[in-house]
Amino acid sequence: MRNIVRLTLVASALIVLASCGGRKGADLQEGAVAPDKTLFENGMKFLGKKHFIKSRLSFQTLISTYPESEYTPTSFLSIADSYYEEGGKENLLQAEAQYKDFIIFYPTHESADNAQMRIAAINYRLMKPHDRDPTYTRKAEIELKKFLDDFPDSELAPTAEEFLRQVREELSRGVHGVGVFYHERKRYSAAANRFEEVVEEYPEFSRLDESLFHLADSLENLGRVEEATVYYSRVAREYEFSPYFDNAREKLVLLERPVPQLDKEKAARNLARMKRYEKEGFSFLSPVRGVLGIFTGREDPYEVARRRAEQRQMEESGGDESLR
Repeated sequence: MRNIVRLTLVASALIVLASCGGRKGADLQEGAVAPDKTLFENGMKFLGKKHFIKSRLSFQTLISTYPESEYTPTSFLSIADSYYEEGGKENLLQAEAQYKDFIIFYPTHESADNAQMRIAAINYRLMKPHDRDPTYTRKAEIELKKFLDDFPDSELAPTAEEFLRQVREELSRGVHGVGVFYHERKRYSAAANRFEEVVEEYPEFSRLDESLFHLADSLENLGRVEEATVYYSRVAREYEFSPYFDNAREKLVLLERPVPQLDKEKAARNLARMKRYEKEGFSFLSPVRGVLGIFTGREDPYEVARRRAEQRQMEESGGDESLR
């Protein structure tokens, strides 16, 4: 059956080639240009013209017929690129599978980091708002972490780190939002569980002060006063700029617990973190349950990373900085 499929692909490709640029099928055997190169060049031409099915047919025929060709790895990657560029959820998932296979077959290829970054970008593009299904958000986190673990020296790594922070921010907002939902309904045990998850799993959350205060309040309402004191104290010690700062200090006074001295170093670090998120698109002054601006008309992380890498290269070489 596989041989039949292969012969069918070859025959189809020959028909495609015969109709492209006036090149005859006989050229594959008698022409000066090698048949694998001809298939590759036509695949790239079709891809450039967004004739995605024809491009994939040419690339797949090359891979099946000339598995040892120097063009085979790039053809394999180009099939993934064709699905990626065509877009739509099903095509993006096809692209993801192809990129993953490419990394398995060619782990040391110079484009392996690009493939992994595009896997992360696919899941990022499929993410839903933080109050919806977090499946693709969690997958984006996993794939960005994998990128940074496997390709720490890649020119795309700085942008991957930024997008990982944004993805983790989105995840923490989702968990925090569920905590707020339970807290408002006085379901303090469920609320405490969610806020504890934020505090433990997402210490870089832009509104950690709010999670800490609500966690303390939930624990206080559950009669766990000593535990509540720990979190009130953190707000009072590390978040001088927080709208919960004075409330936390008042709570400690009412509970007859010592009010800690302000830790200026930690407070400065926390404020700097908030400002960084604001600069990257997360305003720490806006309500935590608002829609994140960064995900409106969401940019492709791969394209952003590629563009920034090219800008850095130009700057380092003293080239034209007009692209900035």
